[in-house]
Amino acid sequence: MKNVIVTGGNGFIGSSLIKKLVANGVNVVAVDITFAGDRLPELEFITKIESGVDVSLAKKIPAGEYDAFYHLAWRGVNGADKADPTVQLANIQMAVDCVNISKQLNVKKYLCAGTVAENATFSLSNLEKTSGGMMYGVAKHACRLILEDYCKNIGQQFVWMQFSNIYGVGNKTGNLVSYTLGELMAGKEATFGPALQPYDFIYVDDLIEAVYRLSANDTNKAFYYIGSGSPRILKEYLLRIGELAGCADKVGVGIRPDDGIKYSMEMFDNSDLVATVGEYVSTDFDNGINKTIDWLKTL
Repeated sequence: MKNVIVTGGNGFIGSSLIKKLVANGVNVVAVDITFAGDRLPELEFITKIESGVDVSLAKKIPAGEYDAFYHLAWRGVNGADKADPTVQLANIQMAVDCVNISKQLNVKKYLCAGTVAENATFSLSNLEKTSGGMMYGVAKHACRLILEDYCKNIGQQFVWMQFSNIYGVGNKTGNLVSYTLGELMAGKEATFGPALQPYDFIYVDDLIEAVYRLSANDTNKAFYYIGSGSPRILKEYLLRIGELAGCADKVGVGIRPDDGIKYSMEMFDNSDLVATVGEYVSTDFDNGINKTIDWLKTL
C-alpha cells in the first residue's frame, strides 16, 4: 500500500489513522475543513487539502494511483446536529460523493466509518420516544445500505467499518468513556440507566490497527465490526471505570430511566474481522482506562 486518501483527516480518528499510515511509509492525502491545531505533523508523506467534501474534491486531489479511500468525515456526531435529519441526510450524500470520487480516480478500495449506534435502530419500532443519538444511528445504518448497493452496482470495492465505542488518549468527543471519566475527574457523579445491556469498548490504538489492516489486507466482505472481541454487560464496564478512577461511589448506575434500546452479544462479534486481518487487540480495558486517566490528568 503506497497512497491513500483520508477525509476527516484532522479529527480524532482521522489524525490517528494518518499517523499510523505514515509510520508504515504510506503517502496520505488528508482532507478536512481545517487543519487548525497540532493533530497532524508537517511531513512530506502528508498532503493537506482544506476543503469540504463533495464531487468537486476530485479535482483537488493530486493525480496518482490510490490504494484506498477512507471516508471518516461526518457532521453531527455530537450536539444538536446529531438529531437533525437535514444534517444527517447531507452526510449520506457526502458519502455517496466520495464513492463517485473513488470510482473516478480508480481507487482500489473505498472504506467508510460506521458506528455501533447503528444497532439501536433495531429497537426503533418498539420505542415511543427517542433521543438525538437515534437519528445519528439511523443515518449511519441507511448510509451503509445505500453505499453497499451503489458500490456493487458500479463495481467499486467497498468496506463498511462499524466502529465500537472508542476510548483512549486524545478522545474529547464526550462519548461514553469520555463523559464518564470527565464527570468523575471533575468530582461529579456520572449518571446512567440500568446499564444491563451487553456492550463493548475498544482502545483507539487497537481500532486504528484494524482500520489500517482492512486496507492493507484482502477483504471479501462488505461489513466488518471493529470491537474488542470481549464484550461485557455495560454496568460492569462502568463500575470498573469508577474503581480505576478512584471514584466508584460516583458511578450512578440506575439513576436515569431505561432508554428501551436492546443489544445482544452477537452484535459485538468481531470474528469475521479477526479471520481477515488477524488478532489486532493488544490493550486490555484496565490498561486502556489507566492510560486515558493518566492523559486526562495532564490537561
